[in-house]
Amino acid sequence: MINFRNIPSNEIDELINKLDEKVVYVNSKFGIELKSYGSILRIALNAIQQETIENLIERVGINRELENALENAGGYSLEYLNDNDPKAELHTILNYLKENLPKQKALFDFLKIETDKKIIAVFDNNDLDFATKNIRNRKVETISFSALKKANIQNQILVFHSFNGQKDFDYLYNLNNEVRLVVYKQEKNLYHKFLDRRKKLIEAEIKSEDRLAICGIEYKEMRDNVTDISSTINGIVSRLDEMSNRTYDGYKNESDLLLNDIEDKLIYKVKSDITELFLESSDTVFTYKGDLMKSYKIKIGDKIRIYPKEQLAENLYQVAVETEPDIFGKVEEHANFWKQLINELRNKLGDDALYQKLKEKGLKVLPNTLASYGKGFRKFPMYKNDLRAIFKLYYQDKSDSEIDTILKPILKSKTTYNSTMIVLGRGLKQELRLFLKEQKVGEILQKRNLTAITLQSFVNENMPKHTVISKEIISDNVEALEENILEQIEL
Repeated sequence: MINFRNIPSNEIDELINKLDEKVVYVNSKFGIELKSYGSILRIALNAIQQETIENLIERVGINRELENALENAGGYSLEYLNDNDPKAELHTILNYLKENLPKQKALFDFLKIETDKKIIAVFDNNDLDFATKNIRNRKVETISFSALKKANIQNQILVFHSFNGQKDFDYLYNLNNEVRLVVYKQEKNLYHKFLDRRKKLIEAEIKSEDRLAICGIEYKEMRDNVTDISSTINGIVSRLDEMSNRTYDGYKNESDLLLNDIEDKLIYKVKSDITELFLESSDTVFTYKGDLMKSYKIKIGDKIRIYPKEQLAENLYQVAVETEPDIFGKVEEHANFWKQLINELRNKLGDDALYQKLKEKGLKVLPNTLASYGKGFRKFPMYKNDLRAIFKLYYQDKSDSEIDTILKPILKSKTTYNSTMIVLGRGLKQELRLFLKEQKVGEILQKRNLTAITLQSFVNENMPKHTVISKEIISDNVEALEENILEQIEL
């Protein structure tokens, strides 16, 4: 049984409608599809922490999807849009959510209510510690999405605060538990859209002529329900439905994984008492006490340890290959394929001509980064557009649709590689957290033949304590950073 705890959201509905109108305007006038805006809005509507929304505001500030598309459409600027600027509207929504935190208030108020039954409230990994500290009801257990799969949920009330489409519907619809969805009207409408779709499938079966012939009872059709759903939200939900189960499960564990497909990277330059660090905003660091924290939460004076991505990335990849050789055999095949193409082009044209021709095809990176393509640890190019540019140059006789057909499985492998490395990285971070807090060595680290003694030596050498002196956003040109820094960011 599924019941809703509605969040008062008239103001949000009005703001989302305005955003939809402006997104539709730029699409109809310029043919621009703002995919990143849907991802940002989806995370914002899931958010229960102010810091999460502050990070999204910073991301929108450096996001150039609209500006670049306007420039490519004929040299237009944001000023040309006047009151039809969807970026300004997205800022307005984020600022409203930051100031009011309606989902946090409705969710926590609901979880304060005393009940005879045990409640399991399910959270994104990024929110789990925050929720646990702020929910005081002894009847409420807070767990992550991944832990939910292993938990005994019989006779428990399950509480969720997001709904994201077909995969969520299939899971919730088949539960025997009482379920409470603490959601906005838009999310409730989205649920009813999928419920109506399910009912229509059932109707198609029970109103068949065979049924009429067998029982002699004619089925009277239910009325059509008109469900009002934001076109921007509907767009991102459709893309979530298209995700592989692996990638979707990763998203459910950490919703900010949606931001991986946004090519504008939000990078912080963090100065410490030891060195200068460059961190992507969704990178994870360790607090002085060994807890995990996203880099966008770092404040001046914090004492932190940095997750040593460059030292552990290849180890993580080998764990993935050993765990699922068939899937990663295909990933390796696609990684080698594009490298072969870029190296053939390099040998044929030379570095300078190659750069110029790829730039004409849409290459985003600078020459130093291009020089690293096809070499070393990098499995795939930094940007999807770079892959497309390479294939367009190599297959000059093929149409854009033919190029897209060739690229589709390779882009899927790129997504599989990135999402799996993130999931494995998350598991490894949890094991490092376990060691920092309790001096215990987890399963992944044991597989890499690390003992408590060797792991402590690794921590001492590669994860020293930093005291944060300053933090600033690198917003002008991420590509201007040194290649070794970009490699560390991408790992």
